Amino acid sequence: MTPDQVDRTVRASSLAELVWTDPDGAPDGVGVVALSWRQTPVVAFTYAHEGHARAAAASPLVVVALTERRSTGEMFEPMAVVGRPRLVEDLTGTIFSEELLVEELRRYPPGRKYADSPLLRREHWWYLPRLILAVDVDAVLPIAARESLHEHVQAVAGDGAPDVQVVRLGQHAQPDGRLLVSPSEGGRPPPPGRAALLGQDATFPDLEQWASWCFRGRWDGSALRLTQPAPEVGLSPVPSVWRRMRAHRAFGRSCREAIDRAERRR
Repeated sequence: MTPDQVDRTVRASSLAELVWTDPDGAPDGVGVVALSWRQTPVVAFTYAHEGHARAAAASPLVVVALTERRSTGEMFEPMAVVGRPRLVEDLTGTIFSEELLVEELRRYPPGRKYADSPLLRREHWWYLPRLILAVDVDAVLPIAARESLHEHVQAVAGDGAPDVQVVRLGQHAQPDGRLLVSPSEGGRPPPPGRAALLGQDATFPDLEQWASWCFRGRWDGSALRLTQPAPEVGLSPVPSVWRRMRAHRAFGRSCREAIDRAERRR
């Protein structure tokens, strides 16, 4: 697949899954909106999500899995982009504002309440500084699309990048605590190893509610034995106006505090 095709698919995507490995070699991941910057797939993390940005940047290889079909453009096709992460710390927000903001506002509607006008951008100045995780593409692999809430992106540790594919998660845990996992049509179970199951859901097309979750454990070839408590799955109830205001303030505070720490480190 050519760089142009990857670029068109990224620009036509809605949500994606970013997968990396931690220093111990265990897979981890989070739901993201993948953007395109100079024909390179990127994730422009706000400083509130500094932990995810730096964890992914420390991984030798990452995978951007484009598996969500909802709210995608005509050029979209599911794919898994494997590449080397490169972190660009845009502490002033200049790169993001000049080269990525228009695409984010088009693709991520909730961002419009922070940056859809010069006045909003001045008021929410902390929304513009970004940790831009660029993915220098090494390979593009086929992957199935997720078709329901029960389908997750499975990442199993290997010699290089995690083995990533879409799987269906059983609705009930086994008596011994294992979660049964079955490959998507045409898929094949990877070898046993440390693994993560990443899922997400959102309200489309506004993305006003968006949640991602990650089951972490050890894959035995047919099931995942959890090594961490199971996360909450699915969207929370629609928040009240008061809860929205509190979340807005907490988000801004997290961004400002992380920006302040980054400035002190310079």
